[in-house]
Amino acid sequence: MLNIGVIGCGMVSGYGHLPTIAASKPWHLAAVCDTDEKRLADATEKYHPDEAFTDYRKLVKLPGLDAAVVATHVDTHEKITLAALGHGLHVFCEKPMAASVRRCRRMVDAAAKADRLLAVNFNTRTGTVYRRIKCLIDEGAMGEVRVVRFVFDWSCHQWHPVERLEQFMVGGGPIVDSGVHFFDGIRWFTGREIETIDARGVILEPHENPQHVIAVCRLAGGGVALVEAGWLYTRRTKDEGAIFRIDVIGDDGAVTFVSPGEILRVYTRTGTSEERIEDRGKHFEIAYENLAESVEKGRLVGLASGEDGLKATEAALRALASARR
Repeated sequence: MLNIGVIGCGMVSGYGHLPTIAASKPWHLAAVCDTDEKRLADATEKYHPDEAFTDYRKLVKLPGLDAAVVATHVDTHEKITLAALGHGLHVFCEKPMAASVRRCRRMVDAAAKADRLLAVNFNTRTGTVYRRIKCLIDEGAMGEVRVVRFVFDWSCHQWHPVERLEQFMVGGGPIVDSGVHFFDGIRWFTGREIETIDARGVILEPHENPQHVIAVCRLAGGGVALVEAGWLYTRRTKDEGAIFRIDVIGDDGAVTFVSPGEILRVYTRTGTSEERIEDRGKHFEIAYENLAESVEKGRLVGLASGEDGLKATEAALRALASARR
């Protein structure tokens, strides 16, 4: 069994990392850490780690630890990751990987120097719909992929305390927080790099960053992609709503997933098929199975690398800058 420590016991760890590790066979929750003593106490009482710390520097020095999860505010990802790598730990970092490309690069270089694994947690690598579409692409059902489109609009944190929305807007808003998943998805689906990005956005006071962005990308070797990410949808309505859509268009076929509706429709040369995929979970259990296999094999399996995280972050920040212009 592999020993892991979780740094950051907030919302994402609460619904994802901690319960998944607690139920995992290959992982043992050796330690947790949070600067908020109440959150730390709650996590300790619920998940029974061997150790609990308010200082991440104590956690990364814990003897016998194999890996650390970095699930803190994005501004702290770099320093915590560097400390963990410096003590010989593999790192599983939440997205966005860091607040700047320069910080991402330092994290990637540190992992290479330490000869440790650095993985970034993207929904596009573990979610059921994404994995199904990736399988269809790899099987050649679409032929050469020419167009990829991701649309994700909802009310987001406006249904939660105002302070939470403010924090996410300062960090870049939806094109960074949500869009970073989809920029990774573009590269994962197509195997191509994003060459150019032209984005437009809606900026509403008092925010300096846009709350809705549409970004058009030109891919290396031909092809285009679109990422639409917004937090204005149903923001002042009685009921909360959301739009989620993925389209992949190739020479020989196309695939579309639309929610609400939860239907995956596949068009190929031999016919058209439909399947209902109601599972929209983030599937942390798959991520941790892949992480354990990665540690055992000494190479990443089924997870985004630090380099992938860097390029997704770079694309998201380029789209943000374009939209702000």
